[in-house]
Amino acid sequence: MAVKARETLESKQISITTLGILMVVVVGYTLLYNQFANTLEDYRLKTIVGVISLVIMMGGFLISLRYITTVYEMVITHDRLIIDRKIFFWKKTVLEVKLDQIKKIIPIEEAKKVEGQMRNYTLTNMDGKRKYMIQYEEQGKICSAKIQCSGKFHEILKKQVKI
Repeated sequence: MAVKARETLESKQISITTLGILMVVVVGYTLLYNQFANTLEDYRLKTIVGVISLVIMMGGFLISLRYITTVYEMVITHDRLIIDRKIFFWKKTVLEVKLDQIKKIIPIEEAKKVEGQMRNYTLTNMDGKRKYMIQYEEQGKICSAKIQCSGKFHEILKKQVKI
């Protein structure tokens, strides 16, 4: 299985807006919890509210870490497009499509609604990485996947698919 092209899509930077919103939510949640906890007289109830609050904050933190640390590795072989998703050190193949199943590769701006399954393998807007829609046939249905890649990777994919 000869690799024709390989590309890694990782979110190296977090936007200032996202970071600001995250900070406002954390500070607001902490102040709201503090205000609510100070009004409670019962020590057991304060403890229960504190534990529930901690679980909610930890859940939010883990969800935000998942989106910040997501990396997509895309590989084009002689007959397949393979996309792996990595979160920290967990790696999972999320898409494996034969190149002869791919019907269209178009910029996301030109994409229309697809009736089949829609998958998204993009991150935030990044310099030099445009978003494209790949339409492919799977089990008799037209499905689509949004990918984000460089122009060079896009050209190699189009050449391999022969579109």
